[in-house]
Amino acid sequence: MSFKDLIKGVVGAVAAGTTPTDPAEIARQDARSAAWQSALHHNAVPEFVSHRLRQTSVGLLPWVSTASPGDLLTLRTHGIRTLGMVAGNCWYHFGYSWTEGHRDGWRTAIARMQHEAALMGAHAIVEVRLATRQSTEADDRNSMDYSATGTAIAIAGMAAEQTPMVATVSQIEFARLIEAGILPIGLAVGAHYEWMSDPYGWADARQSYFNQELEVLASFQKRVRRSALDAMRSHARTQHGTGVLGRVQFTKMFREAGDREEPTQYLCRHIAFGTVIQHKKSNRESIRPRAVLMTRKSRTKSLEAAETII
Repeated sequence: MSFKDLIKGVVGAVAAGTTPTDPAEIARQDARSAAWQSALHHNAVPEFVSHRLRQTSVGLLPWVSTASPGDLLTLRTHGIRTLGMVAGNCWYHFGYSWTEGHRDGWRTAIARMQHEAALMGAHAIVEVRLATRQSTEADDRNSMDYSATGTAIAIAGMAAEQTPMVATVSQIEFARLIEAGILPIGLAVGAHYEWMSDPYGWADARQSYFNQELEVLASFQKRVRRSALDAMRSHARTQHGTGVLGRVQFTKMFREAGDREEPTQYLCRHIAFGTVIQHKKSNRESIRPRAVLMTRKSRTKSLEAAETII
């Protein structure tokens, strides 16, 4: 086949993906949509998805992975076998709390991804990527699609996992952590928001001529941030983790101007994600999970010596 024929085939496949007009195809898609709705209502996936996952896990269908050839060679030497890509998503409406809606939307998407991996007989999901997509409709800004994707893997000699481990680290990083006696076991999510009233206008110092720290807002943001990190630690404890590799966290601050009747209000919200890990010493003693950021500059051999508490 020439390169030109290949391009024609790809273009033809894309063109075929437009809105169907054949009644049989429309009925087939409606049936698939109904099957998905029924499965999600029962916290499951449709049979055609289960069949595809099983076929892929035993090698009857080709699997997909983001690992490089070098990664695959290293994984083989560590007894790790790639099973294929898995995904979970959730279109979630957040009503009274945007912050808690984000947390719950992520947890639902991750749980559905784990369900797919479990159907493949996976021990873990690595290289997990999280993404969001918000509706462009002005009347539907209070909902968002949360998606989680990753690569399901099986580890030789490990007992079957009813709920596969989840990690944002790459496949080769996963292998090296296991070699060092550190096991990535899941994702922890923490979120918190608060309102603060500023009746006297002390928070923003808008009338000041000097460069200065906004101590009131800084203290407010710090309190919200700590509460979100505490929530992430609590989520890690439910997974029996001894540490959290800090990956993603972000803060948003909003100012709602007041008037003669209502003072100015500030809304601060903070969300944090991290990969939960277990150290070898967790078998001997209980350690309070800590949020850590792995710094690339550190050259120390000890993980604990290289961590930065956040």
